Amino acid sequence: MAYAIGFVGLGVMGAPMAQRLMNQGCRLTVHNRTREKGAALIKAGARWAETPAETARGAHSVHSMVSTPDALRSVTLGPDGILAGLAPGGIHVDHSTVSPDLTAQLAREYAAQGKHFLHAPVLGSVSQVVDGTLLLFVGGEDAAAQRVEPIVRMLGSRTWRFPRPEQATTTKLLCNSFIAGMIGVLAQALVLAKKSDVDPSTLLEIIGQSQLNAPTYQTKGRAIIERNFTPRFFVEHLAKDVGLVLDLAHAQHVPMPVAEAVHQLITQAVASGLAKEDYASIVKVLERAAGVEVR
Repeated sequence: MAYAIGFVGLGVMGAPMAQRLMNQGCRLTVHNRTREKGAALIKAGARWAETPAETARGAHSVHSMVSTPDALRSVTLGPDGILAGLAPGGIHVDHSTVSPDLTAQLAREYAAQGKHFLHAPVLGSVSQVVDGTLLLFVGGEDAAAQRVEPIVRMLGSRTWRFPRPEQATTTKLLCNSFIAGMIGVLAQALVLAKKSDVDPSTLLEIIGQSQLNAPTYQTKGRAIIERNFTPRFFVEHLAKDVGLVLDLAHAQHVPMPVAEAVHQLITQAVASGLAKEDYASIVKVLERAAGVEVR
């Protein structure tokens, strides 16, 4: 079946997700704050919408992938937002990494208008988008989730269901706290190895042969050694995500000292001009302090 899908947000992850849906036979209407990011999709056959509301008109479901809670509010609410464009009973599935408070609020506002909001954040990078192996956490009412299940299956290889949107949101934030912790541990180890005249490549090789190994250590370790900081996940976005984790932890009165320490390092990276580089570039903050460069 050729589903008519609206897609809002065509950034690093959003554009390949939209392309994936097109490759699976969906008919797409797309919108982004800057139209040039939609050029390749439009050339491939997607229809451009001038507003988020327009993406929702006549769509089986509308999907969004934006960078911040404020961006999600912007494309969702107001006279030109997705909520206004959805027909009664329509479904908006957001894939962004935002706050649990926001997704719970949106679910209430949609329900008050007889519409449906699901939160389905994703775990994975562009390569997982391309081959359809993202992991998705789908939070919200069962009837709406079942209606969009065929679309979700096009994007990922495994889905976990949660009764409420904010549970899916929290799960995604917890996963991203692992990303932050792992890159912090990796960066400090490689810098100390270099400073101590231990070959960082040898250290990675040893880790790779042990129970300590993880794909992230190998891919990001090699990227650091090769000085390849082409962004797959911006430093500024990781800073935002860990900040959201800490906000949630503080609200729940749960101490997170490791996340606090890594957030400080990531914040320093943003302040030093690394916001738009890949998150592995936080190693540069430690390199500058230690007076070495990992190669």
